[in-house]
Amino acid sequence: MEKLISLHKHWLKADALKEVAATKIEGDHGFKEGLLEFAEFHSSFARLSVFYGLIYVVVEGYKALKCTNPKVDELLSQEDFVDALRLFRNSTFHFQKELIPEKAMKFLELPESENWIRALHIAFKNFFEVELQIKEIMDKINA
Repeated sequence: MEKLISLHKHWLKADALKEVAATKIEGDHGFKEGLLEFAEFHSSFARLSVFYGLIYVVVEGYKALKCTNPKVDELLSQEDFVDALRLFRNSTFHFQKELIPEKAMKFLELPESENWIRALHIAFKNFFEVELQIKEIMDKINA
């Protein structure tokens, strides 16, 4: 159980980052017209890149712990997405000489990659809620 809780901790980090990935830059920063939109896009993409990389950490842990769940397993059986996500994680967390590394583009250019990772994130959420009995624990806490 402790190892699964540790894996959930990694999912929580990814989930927290996902929640702020689309946050807009607030206030007047003195940017010229159009530059604020570019800065917002760049900042959002940077946060989204870390979210994607952290989800891959959860994939690695899930596999290492030999967890099983029909929905998660179905999504992870799509090896093109999983391998491209691994490369994306590497391009995010390891120095790359290229401004836009091919490793990152492989995942981004896969049709439906955004939908796949969204579905994987939700599948992990549901998996942890069942396996760790999160609803039951929260009910006890709130009683």
